[in-house]
Amino acid sequence: MSSVATPAVLPARGHLLKILGVTFGVAVAIGQIIGSGILRSPSIIAGEVPGIALILGLWTLGAVQVWLAANLNAELGTALPKTGGGYNYVRRAMGDVFGLVVGWTDWLANMAGAAAASVSFAEFLPLLVPAAGAHKIAVALSLQIALYAANITGLREGRALQELTSFIKAAMLLVFILVAVILVAPEEPRTALSSPVAFKWANIVLAYQLIMGAYAGWNTPLAFAGENEAPEKSIPRALFLGILLTAVLYLGVNWALLHALTPTGVAASPLPFSVILRQIGGGIPAALFALTALITVASCSNACIMTAPRILFALGRDRLLPHGVTRVNTGGSPTVAYLMTAMGTLALAASGTFALVFGLIATLNAASGFLVDIAYWVLRVKEPQLNRPFRAIGYPVLPMIPVLVDGTLVVLFTTADYTGGLVAIGLALMCVPFAYIAHRGRKIAAAV
Repeated sequence: MSSVATPAVLPARGHLLKILGVTFGVAVAIGQIIGSGILRSPSIIAGEVPGIALILGLWTLGAVQVWLAANLNAELGTALPKTGGGYNYVRRAMGDVFGLVVGWTDWLANMAGAAAASVSFAEFLPLLVPAAGAHKIAVALSLQIALYAANITGLREGRALQELTSFIKAAMLLVFILVAVILVAPEEPRTALSSPVAFKWANIVLAYQLIMGAYAGWNTPLAFAGENEAPEKSIPRALFLGILLTAVLYLGVNWALLHALTPTGVAASPLPFSVILRQIGGGIPAALFALTALITVASCSNACIMTAPRILFALGRDRLLPHGVTRVNTGGSPTVAYLMTAMGTLALAASGTFALVFGLIATLNAASGFLVDIAYWVLRVKEPQLNRPFRAIGYPVLPMIPVLVDGTLVVLFTTADYTGGLVAIGLALMCVPFAYIAHRGRKIAAAV
């Protein structure tokens, strides 16, 4: 009896593969959260906040804040498990204009993040390969091209790369914590209670801004909800586990640095990691630091590179961009969206303007988070019967806290950064004609 081979089922145009789970969600979360920020920010924070207890308290407070936001977002992500993240919730609740504001902001933020991480990679590589110091732009662009090549090949390749790099860097940070505490800690380490607590509120605000920047990216698993096998279970677990693992590593790293060097010692060096490793002696610790830094920023860049095209895909799916953006190859990757994002991140890395983009989107990111918070409450009122596999814990009190916090941050950022506020208003106004064109296009298509 002859047998006929069954052809493989390939994703149709505009459809993505549903093969992701909790492991990838945690990996992409810590991949995007843990970047060069944790390597550089402890020194700045120790200089602003001269107290171990206060520093660790601020890092803990940051973890609590993002957990409260994740509690709210987990409900949205399981109720509307679509690729694209926060854009979907805001558009569903508040229409095309506000949805576009969130979508474009998230796309720009991820592009700037990918460019910045690739440049950081080029800055750390000379620690291992001194000759690379003369070719930083080429190194940054080469890293991006390699990451795009792997991800455009298919979702499985991108998933494997993200999981490998994320968990390697988490393991290496854990090893660093143990080394700093066991081999470098002073004989009589300072305790948290013995630390001075002299500070000014301005210093606290600056330190906390850096800390919240270091936690940015905790919501990345939401962007891949449409490619998740069981989003109703995986999304909440990925969000909360990603935040928990990151918070443990952040607190551990800061405690190890402060315990071994004291706040004054941490503040005295822009890279306190290297100070501790130099005390061990030999070239191997220095090489391990360089390798950890390289893997850390490469993993962060890959997470941004994977996330940004999903946002464009979502905009194309809803006809807010040309539908060609939703083209998916046989590996499950949105090819056109990847190519569009690649042009942006390569240009940013080559020009160095990602720093300007970061500055402009600080207010936009705060506004984006606030709009997602508002969307949560709008959907609770407008669609009480919407299926919600996960319901926010502590409703209505705990879900209200992110609204108040993010709303306050929007006011503070706008007051402190008039340019960012004007850009936010300008972006919103620019979205109006795009939303109108998209609405007319959908109306004409429905009539035909």
